Formats: sequence, C-alpha cells, structure tokens
Amino acid sequence: MLVCTLSAAVLAGSVPSEAGVVNCGPRRHAVVRPIRLNNGARANEVTCVRTVVVRRAPHRSWKKSALVIGGSTAAGAGVGALVGGKKGALIGGIAGGAAGSAYEIHKRHHKRYRRRA
Repeated sequence: MLVCTLSAAVLAGSVPSEAGVVNCGPRRHAVVRPIRLNNGARANEVTCVRTVVVRRAPHRSWKKSALVIGGSTAAGAGVGALVGGKKGALIGGIAGGAAGSAYEIHKRHHKRYRRRA
C-alpha cells in the first residue's frame, strides 16, 4: 500500500495540471515528442502514431543446436555400441552427428517472407 501511495505521489507531481486523456483510436497510441516553438521555447507535442506489430522468426540459439547435434551423436554412438561394439559406436556416432546436423540445418534455414503493407 505504501509503494502505491509513493508512486502515485511521484506521478502526480510530474504530470501537469492541464494534462488530459488522448484517445487515438484502434491500433494507434499517443506519443509525446519534444518540439521547439518559433520563439525558441521548448514544449511537448502529443501525436497519435500507428502501432506496428513486428513479428520476428524465432531464433535458434547455437547452444540449442549444439545440444541437439551432441545428443544425436551420443544416441547414435550408444545404439552402435549395443549393435557392433567399438566399431559400431564409431559408425553410429558419425551417423547420429550427421543426422543431427541435417536436422539443425533444416530447422535453422526456413525461408522468411516479409509482407509489405
């Protein structure tokens, strides 16, 4: 309760008494920009700007890629060891690493299309 009272007091002190509510409409929001008047004085101008939603493709980190490739290599080596001993573990590890790398290349390089408005 004390924190709310303090923050309200700070906000009330920084807002001028002639401030009002600006309703810009759907998909728009108000922005306060500093401007210079003709006489050289500074003032704030409130304008409405369009809200743009930027959607980015999810980024696949190097850490996650390394874990997937390493895990597939270990799994391939484990299966190879069960089937064919040391030589099977080596072949299985190589096959698992190759499969994990191919999977990561497939997941990482999706074509990204950008739609223009």
